[in-house]
Amino acid sequence: MNIKACVLGAIVALAATAGPAFTWERIGARDVRDATERDTIVVEGPRRYERIKLCVYRNPVHFIDLDVRFANGGHQDVNVRQRINPGECTRAIDLAGDDRNVAAVAMVYEETSFRHRHATVRLFAE
Repeated sequence: MNIKACVLGAIVALAATAGPAFTWERIGARDVRDATERDTIVVEGPRRYERIKLCVYRNPVHFIDLDVRFANGGHQDVNVRQRINPGECTRAIDLAGDDRNVAAVAMVYEETSFRHRHATVRLFAE
């Protein structure tokens, strides 16, 4: 058996045993300003997710706290306390309970290293 056939066989075997592939879907975005702020990203439509993450673009943002609000009126407080640089994301945040219908994510943050521009925060879920 040649090397190409062995490599191809290994790839096919790995793909067959791999777990489910999750894909992150962008479900909201918000431009944020240079100061300690509170903003909310509202999520449209009834969709259920297992986890979320926030990604930052253009300028760094120091997240302090998140409050994930669900359509049933419940919420989940998430302590982040992390600076996220442009092009980076928070850790994947597991949502409590079964798949949850996310209605909004309220953020407490401060933007850093800012020169008269906004940062963009995008909310992803899977």
